[in-house]
Amino acid sequence: MTLKAAFKDTIFLLGAGASYDAGCLVSQRMLDRLHQSIIDIPQDHLVYGEYKIAFLELYQFIKPSLSFQSELRNIKSGTANSMYAPNIEDYILIIRKIINKDLLIPEPLVGSWSERLMRLEIKHPDLFETYLNFIYEKVIAWISPADDYAAANELLVPLVDLLQATGDEPYYLNIFGLNYDLVFEKVLNASEYLVNTGFNSDGIWTESAFDSGEAKINYSKIHGSLDWYLEEDDTHILKGHEIAFNPLQPDERKPHIILGFEYKLFSVDPFFTLLQQFIKKLKESRLLVVIGYSFFDNYLNNIIIRHLNANVNARVLIVDPRWADEPEAGRDEKFLTYLRHLQSDNSSLSMNNYTTLASSRLKFYVAEDGGFSGAKQFYREFFANKCAKLKNYLDSIKPEEFEF
Repeated sequence: MTLKAAFKDTIFLLGAGASYDAGCLVSQRMLDRLHQSIIDIPQDHLVYGEYKIAFLELYQFIKPSLSFQSELRNIKSGTANSMYAPNIEDYILIIRKIINKDLLIPEPLVGSWSERLMRLEIKHPDLFETYLNFIYEKVIAWISPADDYAAANELLVPLVDLLQATGDEPYYLNIFGLNYDLVFEKVLNASEYLVNTGFNSDGIWTESAFDSGEAKINYSKIHGSLDWYLEEDDTHILKGHEIAFNPLQPDERKPHIILGFEYKLFSVDPFFTLLQQFIKKLKESRLLVVIGYSFFDNYLNNIIIRHLNANVNARVLIVDPRWADEPEAGRDEKFLTYLRHLQSDNSSLSMNNYTTLASSRLKFYVAEDGGFSGAKQFYREFFANKCAKLKNYLDSIKPEEFEF
């Protein structure tokens, strides 16, 4: 099997866990860090110094309510494990709702919001918008490795080696990411192996930019990127993958990312077209490799479940140490139970989701040496020897017969 055939049959979906070994925090850990970050604001900070006490009050007010909601969802799920935990995305969502509280339908019915919030807002009329700016700054820092991408370089050595060894072979590797970080761009572009994120020579996003030029990696960032920014109706990218955020003037512009919104589905580009590309490439593939994704996006799950159940040759390979550590005998059923609970959760008042996935479509990555089965080890094994293990895995997928 050629690499062209292997990568035509395979697409990759990266969640937050895929960047963990590069030094990027996951959403839950970000919220754990937020309190200390507020405490660490210098009193004479040019932008946030005068807001420090108010930020602490907001944190002490919002975090317990979010923890209560998460615990209630855990209880209602009926599972022994704590599936739900407060995270920075949910936290930002609450702040957005407070900012837009007068426009929310229930607001006239429930009367005034907390007196405590109103008192803080009277003292600082722009408090919530400023707090949101502060959190944006911290999120950017938490997913920008502090070691100058040293760990990220080590993480992606197998991929760089693959590109070096196969530079003359015709193929495109299709990666779809849910992360905003710049791990792939910084590492691979520094290694002179360009990553194509869909931007033309003028730095404007366009669908036609994919599958073109010298870049062998199409990297579709479904939820946006730190180096993207919106100007009128066009999405632009900064040269050198600089971050589209000025900490001293945070209202100037922010990265064009879907952060802290109730729904991750948008009908505007590039987000809409990137999702359509995911669906198209998924239909053309036989193997979906999911790395570090916790399956908390119902809409994305529906797309994946429908595809897998409708195609007898389709498989999903889940790369996540949490599931690799489970005993093999009950692992499939435990994951399917977990997925059913997530898909049945109606806290966002969504329509019915797909809840049933055929276990025959499900595979889990377990490291050959029995060690930590994360992204780093997966890359080492599956990108080695010109993807020999990936090719063997694809060859092992046999068509199933329908049962009547």
